[in-house]
Amino acid sequence: MTLAVLTAAVAHATWNAIAHSIRDKFLALALVGAGGALFAAPLTAFAPMPAVAAWPYLASSVAVHLAYNLGLMQSYRLGDFSQTYPLARGTAPLVVTVLAAVFVGEVPTPTQTFGVAMVFLALSSLARPAAQPPAGRTGGR
Repeated sequence: MTLAVLTAAVAHATWNAIAHSIRDKFLALALVGAGGALFAAPLTAFAPMPAVAAWPYLASSVAVHLAYNLGLMQSYRLGDFSQTYPLARGTAPLVVTVLAAVFVGEVPTPTQTFGVAMVFLALSSLARPAAQPPAGRTGGR
């Protein structure tokens, strides 16, 4: 399990470096998606075919994932990456928690709610614009 977590951390750090360094965010997301598909494709040989009853859920998941990525690309075009990325990452757990409670009846415990709120607040705080010096001051003495 530790190896899986460390591998995921390295993959995520790599994605961040790629996404931050490429000016064309559509290209960046396309490259990351292609890389993920390249690594995931061989694993499908070892997984059983999903049950027919699961296909509508899989299709819905793909649609939500595509909408999220398209929204993410648009936010990268409109805003600074250092602000839009933490905001996107901070809102995702909150949105998933609310949707799970509304549509699946999976209501989080108070501790889980607190954890989601802390992740949201911490990451959202990174999205604030940099403080500007007061008018007439340049920041030096």
